[in-house]
Parts: sequence; structure tokens; C-alpha cells
Amino acid sequence: MVLFRGDIKCKSLQRRTSISVILPSDNIHFLNDTEEIVPQPYKTLYLLHGLYGSDDIFLANTSIQKFAEDNGIAVVIPCGENSFYLDDVRSHRFFGEYIGQELLDITRNIFPLSDKREDTFIAGFSMGGYGAIRNGLKYSNNFSYIGAISAALITEDILNYEDDNNVLKSKQFYESCFGDLNSIRGSDMDPKYLIDNCENIPNIFMACGYDDFLFDKNVDYYNYLKNKNIDVEFLEDEGEHSWEFCDKYIKEFIKRLHLKAK
Repeated sequence: MVLFRGDIKCKSLQRRTSISVILPSDNIHFLNDTEEIVPQPYKTLYLLHGLYGSDDIFLANTSIQKFAEDNGIAVVIPCGENSFYLDDVRSHRFFGEYIGQELLDITRNIFPLSDKREDTFIAGFSMGGYGAIRNGLKYSNNFSYIGAISAALITEDILNYEDDNNVLKSKQFYESCFGDLNSIRGSDMDPKYLIDNCENIPNIFMACGYDDFLFDKNVDYYNYLKNKNIDVEFLEDEGEHSWEFCDKYIKEFIKRLHLKAK
């Protein structure tokens, strides 16, 4: 297994930004004197962090490196800042465009990653779960499977928020990400609108804990998808909005990608 951490120059963001990349390269077992080789190009998961996170946070709080190695999959973790992985014309921070297209182009040019839709997946935790749904649907020709763990599906709630010093409850903060909050519904920031207007919907996996403050929102979206006859799986379990829950269900998502285990 190879872990790369570095910076890339990004046109969508008009600056350099950091990424972490896990590659399932030749796996040498020194004690057993054996070596396993994962065929190239690698199937790839683009994994999105939550609010307050960065590209290294999954490495610090989950066992994603070991699980990626065991399953022979590359994992690309970008830095999305607190952007909700959306496009902001005013500041020229097109995080949606970056995640949905440019990041794929850049990483495929640098690393031996597959350019096939069926080998390319997107998932995320919390804010990253929203970002995976939003960009997985908007750029559905690029991704075959979406994983949303404890997704921050809050676009209907933030309309009622007030100005607050707590970022999680701050109307001003969400306006900095989404723009006019009254314009979200029926736009490409609305997860339900995206489902209704996507012609090539990827498979969707969702998971959320009973004690998670986002549980009801995830159930609502799951029911919306089921009513639309969308291919979706939703796992409910004991748990809060925590790294323990995230670690468990990122693994469950990867298991569903039908990778060839080493």
C-alpha cells in the first residue's frame, strides 16, 4: 500500500489544494515471503470529509488505509474545506466542479486509476455525504455508486436558521455555501431535484445511526428515493454522529462495490 499526501494546482479553485491518495500497490508479506499484485488501473473511491475536516481526517480517525489495501481499491481524499462541495461564483471556488470532474482528471493523469464509470465511486461522511449525493448525481456519468454516511441533508432546514455564532446553526454560514437559501429548492443544490432530473442515476447506499441528529433527514430522503423506485439501500443502526459509525459503514459501502478481495 502507498500513501501519497501532497498539493495539486486546481483550476476550479484558482489555487493549490491538498489531497491524500491511498494506492493498493504491490502488497509484500515479508514474513510469509509472498507478494500480491492488484491489477492496474485501479478502481477508485473519491471520499469526502465532513465539516471542519481536511484530506487527512479519514486517515487519522478511520481504518480506511487498511481496508483499502485489503480490498484492492484506490482512495482519493480531497480537501473540501467547509464548502459543502458546492460552487461559489463570487469567490471562484467551484468545489462541485472540482470534485465532480477536475479532481478525476488530475488524479487519473498522475496515478494509475481507471477512467471507467463502473470503476469510479464517490462517498462521504456528514457534509461529505451531502457532497457525495449532490456531485454523484450532478456528475452521474462519472460515478457508478454513491455512498452517503450520516449525510447532512439539511437544505430544507437551513431556511429557518437565524444568525448564530455556532457554524452548525448559522444562517450566514449556510448563505456563504448555498447563496440565497430560498433558491435551493429546485436547483442543483437540492438532492430531491437532482434525483428527479438525473437520467443516469448511480446506485445509492445510505447509513445513519438512530441517535444521529441527522437521522430523520436521512430517513426522509430514503423514503423519497424509494417512492421514486430508485435503487437505494439504507442501513439503520445504533449510533451517533461519530467516527466509529463512519468507520463501520464506509467499510460496508466498500463491501458493496464487488471488489476482488486480495
